[in-house]
Amino acid sequence: MTGLILKLSFNDIGEENVEGGICGSFFFISSSLAVTAQHVLNTNTFKPNTGFRNCQVWLIVQPDIVIELKLNNVIQHPEIDTTIVKLEKDYPIKVRKLSSTTIEAGNECINEGFIGGKMPALNASWTSSGLQITSCSYNGTVANGEGHIKSKHIMTINAQDIKMTDVVGLATSYGGVIGMSGGPLVCKQTDEILGLMSMGLPADKEVKDSLFAVSIEEINKKIKNVA
Repeated sequence: MTGLILKLSFNDIGEENVEGGICGSFFFISSSLAVTAQHVLNTNTFKPNTGFRNCQVWLIVQPDIVIELKLNNVIQHPEIDTTIVKLEKDYPIKVRKLSSTTIEAGNECINEGFIGGKMPALNASWTSSGLQITSCSYNGTVANGEGHIKSKHIMTINAQDIKMTDVVGLATSYGGVIGMSGGPLVCKQTDEILGLMSMGLPADKEVKDSLFAVSIEEINKKIKNVA
């Protein structure tokens, strides 16, 4: 199951001036474990936006799976642009199988994600400890893609927010938008997860011509070390 990552910054509890939106996408790999892109969810994500003193971060799946995150929930692997989120309890969600077969160019695929910076429709209220979100509607924020795997190759990236060396990657035949990062790349035939959406090109454009995913074989190596 795929969901969105939401960050909101504010100064004081109860104020109307709240800033933020969708940071990116994520997906469950078990009932108590999720993954996303490291450039989407990292140490800096838990720092308030400029001009604010406080912030909160959530994983959200409509209508009512709302999980507030703390920094100690995340295990970062920047070398493969992946963050593993270790949850404190099990959630009643559908979990796709991770592909264990060889992934080849030409395989039909889809990816699921959201539009970065957008705000979903929330039912929320202030408590003594901050904002409490009780439910969510995606409200026009979904950004999915469909096509095929254009190529499989070894990626070396030296960008401002992504630095990877010799990582197995998958390029898609279609483009997308900022916010898709962290979502799953899924085999259309088997519904198995093939990879984690990582980056798009051109880097300086909001709408990308090409998308790239970290192959699930790279992520599997890290998941095995999480109890």
